[in-house]
Amino acid sequence: MRRDRKSSVKKERIIMITSSVFVLAALTMTGIYIKDKNLEAQDDGYTIDFTALEDGTEKKFEEIAKNSPDMPEEQLPVTDDDLDYMPLEAGSNLIEIPGLTDGSNTGSVNEQVENETQKTEGTVKEDGSKDKVSDNKAAEDQPADDKTAAQDNPSPEPPAEESNVNQEANADSPIVAQDLHFAESEGLLRPVSGEILMHYSMDGGILFKTLNHYKYNPAVVFSADEGSQVIACTEGKVVNIFDNEEIGHAITLDLGDGYKATYGQLKDISVTLNSYVDAGAVLGSVAAPTKYYIEEGSNLYFKLTKDGEEVNPENLF
Repeated sequence: MRRDRKSSVKKERIIMITSSVFVLAALTMTGIYIKDKNLEAQDDGYTIDFTALEDGTEKKFEEIAKNSPDMPEEQLPVTDDDLDYMPLEAGSNLIEIPGLTDGSNTGSVNEQVENETQKTEGTVKEDGSKDKVSDNKAAEDQPADDKTAAQDNPSPEPPAEESNVNQEANADSPIVAQDLHFAESEGLLRPVSGEILMHYSMDGGILFKTLNHYKYNPAVVFSADEGSQVIACTEGKVVNIFDNEEIGHAITLDLGDGYKATYGQLKDISVTLNSYVDAGAVLGSVAAPTKYYIEEGSNLYFKLTKDGEEVNPENLF
């Protein structure tokens, strides 16, 4: 009995293994069949062989020429053999442009324009006079009668007013840079005739009446009547002219050695950007106070800095 059972178990195992192998083989074959069908579906018969077209191009041209003996040569297809030059692609180093790539002209386009201008209008000399080449050329082309009339009636001299204007224009020379230096030991002129209304205070807050608030004050605020002249505390260069919501119209002077002075609450500013001013020069006048200083009244805002850090200027006046 035991032997029969063992043999039956072996038979069942063999049958299971054989069935598994058969199923796997069937699945594999099915997958291969489906893959081949997909490839056939993708190849719909519209595939173009471009290499075959290229090989048959010359033959087609020959057939067209034979079948159309009356066709003008201009209308026949053009092949590479018909060209008397090699076609060049855009950006190719073989392309030469006369005057630019052949080395015949080493100057820039601007120099060519200047040379052409000098040829037509005459060369301008250093003293402002025009070269006589073009004038002599025009004189040679002028009729004899016109030459005689020109000699008898020379061109009138420019009016005195125009010559004065030219002299004044020549007298206006570019601004020469000045070497500025400032030291606190030199001191400062008082920028306006008035008492200090609000002192410099970076150690603690002071009351701003209009704002009804205590805060730091990096500048000195002078009490001054509207329209009072404001002068430069020392020599300097105007490096900024700007508008500010708090201090109104303002200017900044570079005093040298890292020092800068800012004047605010101004109007009628009489200096220009990048100009140099001497100590005591009028910079403008006191304007009406901005909305931040209504309760304080008209005033002059003055701030002194060294390398961007605020400096107390009160002991320097």
